[in-house]
Amino acid sequence: MFGKGNKDKDKDAEKEEAEKRKIEATMVSIDAGFEHLRHHAEAGNTERSEAAAKRISESLKNPKLPPPYSKDRRAAVDAFLLHAFMKATAVACKRAIDAGKADDLEKRSEATKKAREYLAGAVKYKAPADFKKQCERLLEVATLSGGVKAKGPTKAKPLDTAPKVKDRAKTFVTDEEAAAATDEKQPDIPQKMKV
Repeated sequence: MFGKGNKDKDKDAEKEEAEKRKIEATMVSIDAGFEHLRHHAEAGNTERSEAAAKRISESLKNPKLPPPYSKDRRAAVDAFLLHAFMKATAVACKRAIDAGKADDLEKRSEATKKAREYLAGAVKYKAPADFKKQCERLLEVATLSGGVKAKGPTKAKPLDTAPKVKDRAKTFVTDEEAAAATDEKQPDIPQKMKV
């Protein structure tokens, strides 16, 4: 009769201890998942970053986790996803510009399309407005670069039909050459008539 009360208390204490260990194990698992998420975000791999974030978010749905811990981790997940999308956008913009410089229009349009998709993802995770403006400028540069060379005369560079004029202002003529040139131009005057 007196022993039943102690057994119930012991079972309750064991259950509480087991719950604490389970919560701690979940927190360790979440922290390990953050390491994977950080690695994928640094590489700009958005697909794997989103998958890792989804796994972490599922773990954070446990109502027994401390609310401040869950709130901090959810904010960190969003920050890592933002970083992943910003990195992927920057890399895709660089690829688009490089393809434009190389006059590869297919690669340029493909990279531009990818960059716009990644930019939309970055905006979804609250990217700064100046980042969006900068990416739009980079994409405009990529779009306008390459594929503009004309084979013939254009309105901006018409065909030059004027004869070439020798630039006399920049030629260097010695005094002897100048005297020889003037001697050739003067008619021969007999020596007696020279004044």
